[in-house]
Amino acid sequence: MLSQRRFKLLTIGVLVFIIITLYYSGDARRVQNQKFYQSTVAAIEAHRDTKNFGTTAEGSSRKEPPNLRPADGTPMKPITDEMKPAIPKDSDEETEEIPIAGRTKMTVAKNRNEPEKQEQAPVADEHIEAKTELNSILKRSPIIIFSKSYCPHSARAKSIILDQYSIVPAPYVVELDQHPLGPQLQALLGENTGRRTVPNVLVSGRSIGGGDDVAALHEKDELASTLKSFGGKWLQGVSHKASDN
Repeated sequence: MLSQRRFKLLTIGVLVFIIITLYYSGDARRVQNQKFYQSTVAAIEAHRDTKNFGTTAEGSSRKEPPNLRPADGTPMKPITDEMKPAIPKDSDEETEEIPIAGRTKMTVAKNRNEPEKQEQAPVADEHIEAKTELNSILKRSPIIIFSKSYCPHSARAKSIILDQYSIVPAPYVVELDQHPLGPQLQALLGENTGRRTVPNVLVSGRSIGGGDDVAALHEKDELASTLKSFGGKWLQGVSHKASDN
């Protein structure tokens, strides 16, 4: 059996152990309740969750981001559709997805002007080509007859000018229905001369009219003088074939 002295020492040791245990347990609870402790733990957990979410995003399965908490311990509001930047659901505007940083895709409004620019480019090129061709044609003779091979009014104007007059240099005829840029040339002539139909007779780049105008000048015996007046030094001679000796 234990002696009385040893019993007292054992009892004192047990009491001291109990007191120390209670002291540290109570102190630990006080520390846990402190704001600094809560903020530190929250920051550590948030950092760990963020790293876990970044690792998961690179994998095959994708999880929602953790519900992170600020330092004060209050839960953050969940992300809703109202907080996400997006194209309005009721918008009629076309959208498309574009890659960002090689992985993430963002939905943006589709640029509708790009197709229009692509369509306008060939039209502009044809217009420039038609202007170049028209300038080249006008240099071939002082008198240019823009015609169409099947047009009776064009046939009448050509018959009067080519068959009944001797003109030096000879008039140059352009059949727009057989020319590769015929429609573009006709549209350009409409812009420059105000006449969108054929025939269109140009003298030194100026229009003297169509089939009816040529016929009227011929009947009034004014066609030769009109050609000379418009042609100037370019025309070396204009006369009736019937009066030639």
